[in-house]
Amino acid sequence: MKALVSLLSVAALLALAGAGPASAGKSIIEEGARACVIDKWDVKEPEKGHKLVDYAGRCIYFPDDPAMPKGSDVCTGKLEFMADGSYKGSGTCDQTIQGGDKKTVSWEEGTHMKEKVYKNTGGTGKYAGATGGGTYTSENITDATIVGRYKGKAELP
Repeated sequence: MKALVSLLSVAALLALAGAGPASAGKSIIEEGARACVIDKWDVKEPEKGHKLVDYAGRCIYFPDDPAMPKGSDVCTGKLEFMADGSYKGSGTCDQTIQGGDKKTVSWEEGTHMKEKVYKNTGGTGKYAGATGGGTYTSENITDATIVGRYKGKAELP
């Protein structure tokens, strides 16, 4: 179970990468690799086979385009695992992009979805009012580490 959801990290997580030179009204392609660490995985089991998890973790992002700045984030979320093996989860990430701008992201995943998704929900500097989003993948390397990819775009106002 932990392996299945730790994929989430989000973030999560998800999708920070694309922050490069930007101007108002511009789309920034976000695509690259990510590596995450799970800091908190607090499991409660209200009934047999039904688990509720409070999650916290951190990721670093490596854009495919070497001209784009790298970034990192801190993510939190809630996940629910059912006795039938299905799960769902959602949360948020606060991302810091090389150079100091910040971006906020929400994420959602689960067996009910075709792909894990993230949405840009704002930020500071050039990311103030950012929208857009994309998808992400995750693969557990250990119980506390995850690798994956992200792909999407940030829409700047």
